[in-house]
Order: sequence, then structure tokens, then C-alpha cells
Amino acid sequence: MVSYMLDLQENYLLRTVQHGGQKKDSTRSYIIDVNKGRMRIRMKVELALGVVVLCIGIGVGAMHFVESLGWLDSFYLSVMSVTTVGYGDRVFKTLPGRLFATIWLFVSTLAVARAFLYLAEARVDKRHRKMTKWVLGHDLTISEFLAADIDNNGFVSKLEFVIYKLKEMRKVSKKDIMQICETFDRLDIGNCGKITLADLVEITLADLVESHH
Repeated sequence: MVSYMLDLQENYLLRTVQHGGQKKDSTRSYIIDVNKGRMRIRMKVELALGVVVLCIGIGVGAMHFVESLGWLDSFYLSVMSVTTVGYGDRVFKTLPGRLFATIWLFVSTLAVARAFLYLAEARVDKRHRKMTKWVLGHDLTISEFLAADIDNNGFVSKLEFVIYKLKEMRKVSKKDIMQICETFDRLDIGNCGKITLADLVEITLADLVESHH
């Protein structure tokens, strides 16, 4: 339920910003990661925390008007309940209050969990961006040159350099690269180091023949 609500908020903000025109470029860049085509993690954190605050506010109102507690006690109990601390010094005594708590505690607990998940994701994203910035601004050492020289021909091509930097940024792994190379070798029927249209046609015909058999 919380994920669905946050997804609706995200989609609404994305549509609003995307149709806002060029005058809102600064707002758009703050909310949306244009390169990735999705909402920035900081906006997800803010939305999730906003839902938590909303749950606390709803709890305060319900406890004040339904359970007849003071505003301070209502706020105290709401925070203790939403954060799943629950000392037990305050409880819901009325039937309407308990019915409300059955749904409210379930939703608010999920909202807190989602907020902490986004906070952890934001922390990981920050570390990843920091590491990416270091990798991109770091020149090759001799040991890194030898590691980047995939085919051991004594020089590093542009493709090899890109692959090495992607590995350093942990965007791809060595296993991923090997699987891609195996797929390329399978499609390169003539072993000429490139995939031609004739190779694809031959593979397609072979697959059709095999499927008929």
C-alpha cells in the first residue's frame, strides 16, 4: 500500500515536471534524474518521510478526538507507535480507537520501513557517486594498464579503457563481460571480429530449421 502510494506520487510529480516546459528546468533537474529517466533518490526520501509525518499527524488527530487525549500525549503516543517503540504506557481504550489503530499502525509501520529503505539507498547512492567521481578522475597506473589490456597486445584501446572504467565503477563485472563476449563469439560465425548481417541471417535460418525439426 505504501509503495503504491509513493509510486502514485512519483508518477504524478514526473508528469507534472515533464509537462512544465523549459521554464522549470531547475525544478525538473532537482526532481528528475534526466539521464536515468527516474525520480532522484533525495525526492523519494522526502516523499517517504512526508508519508511518515502524515501518518503521525493522522494519529495525533485520532488520539485527540477519539481517545480524548491531550495534544502532547497524542503526539507522544503517535510517535511511539509509528516508530514501533511502543513502551506500553499508553494504549487505545475505545473500540473506535482500536479499530483505527488496526489499520493505522499497519500502514504507518510500512511507511517507516520504506523511509528507512530509501535512506539506506540514498547512503549507498552517495557512496557510489563518490566512487564514480574518483574513478573517472583517476589516471591509469602501470598495474591498471596491464589489467585494462584485455587481449594482452601491449596497448589499451578506447574500448578496453571504457570497459576497465566500468568495472572500476562496479557498473559491470568481469563475469558480465565474459558472458557478453561469449554471445558475441557465438554470433560472429566467420570469426572475423565483427557481426555481419549475413551472420544474423544464417543464424536465423538455422534456428528456423531447428524449430521445424
